[in-house]
Amino acid sequence: MRQGLWNVFLPASDAEILFFLPNNLFSQGKLDYNGGMKKYLIPLSIVAVLSGCQSIYVPTLTEIPVNPINTVKTEAPAKGFRLASSHWTDVAKISDEATRLGYQVGIGKMTKVQAAQYLNNFRKRLVGRNAVDDSMYEIYLRSAIDSQRGAINTEQSKLYIQNALRGWQQRWKNMDVKPNNPAFTNFLMEVMKMQPLK
Repeated sequence: MRQGLWNVFLPASDAEILFFLPNNLFSQGKLDYNGGMKKYLIPLSIVAVLSGCQSIYVPTLTEIPVNPINTVKTEAPAKGFRLASSHWTDVAKISDEATRLGYQVGIGKMTKVQAAQYLNNFRKRLVGRNAVDDSMYEIYLRSAIDSQRGAINTEQSKLYIQNALRGWQQRWKNMDVKPNNPAFTNFLMEVMKMQPLK
């Protein structure tokens, strides 16, 4: 009869199953640390670490809807359509703010996602909201999130935004009601060297 520490309470086979250790590691109630215990230490450590993997919290980023800050009427009928008189000045202001925020990202003061959110708040204060800019901001934000977490590279991010802009160029021609100041979208058109919405 074996004299293992756990063998007093359990039969040999149960001790092996419950503790994943063979009974030959026990000798007269003491563990043999110089023997086989070392070969089980690493696998048991890995099992312990991996068992906690499902409990890691990964936060998701969602924008909380609020009442618009600037409720400027930005929709105009398509017939006789004209961009707002301040449109190109607004595009330049958004471009300047984007440059400033890009510098902050470059020196590590904020993340790409934070910069995208700041730029969105700036454009809403400046020109208000419209369907085209809101849609392009969602694409821009998703691109920033994916880029920041390493899911896409800079070139893929650029293609993602360009494809969305091409979609708006196609839709723009057939829209009955067009926003008269899609400044954020035309800022992105300028950055991507694409034909702006007019």
